Amino acid sequence: MGTANQSLLKQLRISSREIQRRKEFFGFTSVNSQALKTFHGDISERVQEVVDRFYEHILPFTEIDRLIGDAETLKKLRNHQRMYILSLFQGVYDEEYVHTRLRIGVVHKRIGVEPKYYVSAVQNLGEILKNLVISLHEKNNRDECFILTSSIDKILLFDLSLIFDTYIHSLMDEVRRSREELEKYTESLEHVINERTELLKQQARVDGLTGLINQSHFYEDLRKELSRSQRRGHTTSLIYCDLDGFKALNDTHGHRMGDELLKEVAAVLKESIRRDEPIARYGGDEFCIIIPEGDAQDAKAVADRIVEVMKIKLSGYEIACSIGIATSSPNHLLDSGALVKAADNAMYLAKQKAGFAISIAK
Repeated sequence: MGTANQSLLKQLRISSREIQRRKEFFGFTSVNSQALKTFHGDISERVQEVVDRFYEHILPFTEIDRLIGDAETLKKLRNHQRMYILSLFQGVYDEEYVHTRLRIGVVHKRIGVEPKYYVSAVQNLGEILKNLVISLHEKNNRDECFILTSSIDKILLFDLSLIFDTYIHSLMDEVRRSREELEKYTESLEHVINERTELLKQQARVDGLTGLINQSHFYEDLRKELSRSQRRGHTTSLIYCDLDGFKALNDTHGHRMGDELLKEVAAVLKESIRRDEPIARYGGDEFCIIIPEGDAQDAKAVADRIVEVMKIKLSGYEIACSIGIATSSPNHLLDSGALVKAADNAMYLAKQKAGFAISIAK
């Protein structure tokens, strides 16, 4: 349940038993209640005098003057202060009385009255009230005067404890809300960091121009695939593709056209594979494709599709490609470096044939 649906008494967990215990802490008994009640008639006649003295004392302080702000607000505050003073001497200090005090604390906290100002105001009001009691009753009955002034001290301290509860509760609520906001911000920040981290990993893994994996991560994937195939007794093949005529195209038409060609070659390679075989831009115009669990004939079928698609989609460029294929099998194990070298050598054999040529390493 939200705090808006709970009374201040429930929010601060102040029960009738708690109210009684607080009175006991301050030594506030029925004698004090009766003493305050008997003074109600006198205070009713002089309450305006008390209010005037109270504000005469606090208004010269710049901080208080700024908090009040204007004459209309001061008029309202004077009236509230008048009602507050009268309620001190009503003789009934139950849950309704406590709830009113809690509300006073909430209002003062919200408008920015710092505890030091409120405590000094309470002390000032207490002195004014006790001086009034002394001036009226000390000559007649000193014992009753002492009980009444002591009762004023106790009820004001009782009220002050309630006001401080609302200040502390409000501060704790602010801390809780700030913590929740911080937790939400931290979660969102962690999400952003994770996204950025994944993006950086991805950017570090892929070639910026073609979107294919780069050479360093190609070797990482190749080593993993060779290790897996060796454990399971599978064959792994590698296709090494080099563009013929790329340097001449760059020199004649510029690097922009060369870059466009490389991106189109990457698209052709992606289109030509059967499944998610890793494709890498190995160098400037060199590309490699790992064929997991595939022998030389499987790789040859992929290479044939590459050539077929390239002839159609790259017919506008004066280029061809040479493709070399090498295989690591349980009977002829090769590490990543040896497999790449074998496919590279096969590619150079294909290059000697000119045009779109494919060569398989022996």
